[in-house]
Amino acid sequence: MSMSKYVTLSSSVPIYNKLLDHIESLLDEKDEKYCEIPKIQDAIQIGYEKLKSYYSKTENSYMYIIVTSNFFNYFFLFLILNL
Repeated sequence: MSMSKYVTLSSSVPIYNKLLDHIESLLDEKDEKYCEIPKIQDAIQIGYEKLKSYYSKTENSYMYIIVTSNFFNYFFLFLILNL
């Protein structure tokens, strides 16, 4: 990951995965983290749906594929070194 203090594109999908997994555990009645308060459950569900909608947009992004692909990283490095 970058030494930047900001989230980089290559780390965004793993962050989405962690958040979605955590929220799913809050909504799963069999999980020990399950929240029993109905109003909070509603808020968690709304947040979960919103997060899934943003996550689905990463599938349509060629930039994520380019940034995380070793092939492209090596290809661009090769181009830079041979200029």
